[in-house]
Amino acid sequence: MQINYQDMLKEQIVFLLIPVVLLVLLIGGAGYGIFLTFTNVNNYSNNSKQVQELTDKKQNLEAQLEQQKIEEMDPNIKKIYKLEGEKFSNEASFAPLFDNLLTIAKESGIRIRSVDYNFQPEKDPIFAAKLNGYNVCELETTVVGKYSEIQTFLKTLLSEKYLVNFAQIEIVSWQRDKSVLIANLKIRFYTKTN
Repeated sequence: MQINYQDMLKEQIVFLLIPVVLLVLLIGGAGYGIFLTFTNVNNYSNNSKQVQELTDKKQNLEAQLEQQKIEEMDPNIKKIYKLEGEKFSNEASFAPLFDNLLTIAKESGIRIRSVDYNFQPEKDPIFAAKLNGYNVCELETTVVGKYSEIQTFLKTLLSEKYLVNFAQIEIVSWQRDKSVLIANLKIRFYTKTN
């Protein structure tokens, strides 16, 4: 009996190659599965972040809408003067409010003696918060008039629909005529620009 070593070697190689090929396929399949799992986890993480960001944005918009509805329903809530669609400097945004102040002063009969503008009042909470787009102007003025004229001026200014803050009111009578009053006022106006 003659042993054919070549046939035996071929059979041995086939028996050795089959487990090696199966092992390579198993490792390749596991690697591909791990790759798919990593990709899915990464996509899930990214999608979760996007969902969270969109959910937060939705909640913020809903809160803003609710606040806007409340402000529109309550006539006692003062609004900040807003210039829509127009580009003005911070200082120029106060011009309509100053014009309104002068009109109220003229209609109430008081005389304005002095005016000083401060566009950076450090003690104002809105200015101190440095809110983007919000502007503050503190108008320091001295007005002269009779009691009823100053009363009318202050009441009319407070009844305006836009936010006005009296930071300081100091009223003294004039020494020559006690029926005439001198009022030193610090009035803060607020605007919002885009």
